[in-house]
Amino acid sequence: MTDSSTRYAFLRSRRWAGIMAMAVVVSLTCAMLGYWQLTRYQGKAEAAALVEANYDSPPVALTELLPTAHSTWPEDLTWRQVTVTGEYLVPAVVLPQRPIGGSPADHVLAALALQVEGEEEPWWLLVDRGWYRSDAFADHTAEQELPEGEVRVTVRLRAAEPRSERDLTGRQVYAINPSQVLDVAAPGADLAGTVVTGVYGVLVEESPTTATPPAPLPRPSADLGNHLSYAFQWWVFALGALVGAVVLARREAADWADPADHSGPAGHASTGTHPDPGHSAVSSHRPPRQSSQRQSRRPRRRTEADEEDAIIDAQLEAARTAQAAAVPTHTGDDQASETNSR
Repeated sequence: MTDSSTRYAFLRSRRWAGIMAMAVVVSLTCAMLGYWQLTRYQGKAEAAALVEANYDSPPVALTELLPTAHSTWPEDLTWRQVTVTGEYLVPAVVLPQRPIGGSPADHVLAALALQVEGEEEPWWLLVDRGWYRSDAFADHTAEQELPEGEVRVTVRLRAAEPRSERDLTGRQVYAINPSQVLDVAAPGADLAGTVVTGVYGVLVEESPTTATPPAPLPRPSADLGNHLSYAFQWWVFALGALVGAVVLARREAADWADPADHSGPAGHASTGTHPDPGHSAVSSHRPPRQSSQRQSRRPRRRTEADEEDAIIDAQLEAARTAQAAAVPTHTGDDQASETNSR
């Protein structure tokens, strides 16, 4: 029996260095994919928790949640409701191709000028008034119309999006960014007031409204998906890659440690010599292993033809035996009498 250092000497070969490197790379890749799925699950779980906590909360005054127009918006207040009064003083802007429930949709964005208590100039609050199904051949002018005069609006607040770097065409924007929407709605206009830059509102209700308002945005989904189970699956694959490499190494070590294999490490150990640690296991021959495999094969089952041949052979052998018994044999006395008669 050889020691462990001799049995696993093949691990220092170039072939096994490549196998172990590949196993480590596969394991790390699977671990990273599992972590990515975990972060997606955590993000959805946090978003669902905010919906559960804030979506149905009673509306309050805007300044209760937003002391100034440029206040940083705390994430834990997402979906809180506020009620404001103001006027739509600039045209609506379209946010194209923002899907709703997997369906292509365009959103209608409008800036509402608010009279805030204690402020001389109005605040401009961006409002997402709703959506309609994207259709390049249909006329959506009615959905893009805004109520005239003073309106009372209840909205749910969300953090504003960064400015889009895409080229703007017509009255379209590609991000819900208050400053960018106002630039598109009233290009070059010197609007009095302060833009609320940190948040925008998702319309809940307004009074009065238009004859054909856009459809209200649906409640956010609380479905967390399968991200957590996918994360565990990737981590199992990561562990399996390392375990597979270890099992493969143990099997190869067991094959080369077989006492019947005189060409492997065991054979060298019996003669007092040791194999070259840098010798590649691929270049070695394994005749004893192949012979052992042949010996371990199960015997072939006898067919009907084999049984018939055995019966015929037995009959022929019996006939030859009977013929040999019928032939007379000469004894020593007969030979002596025949000699005397001559």
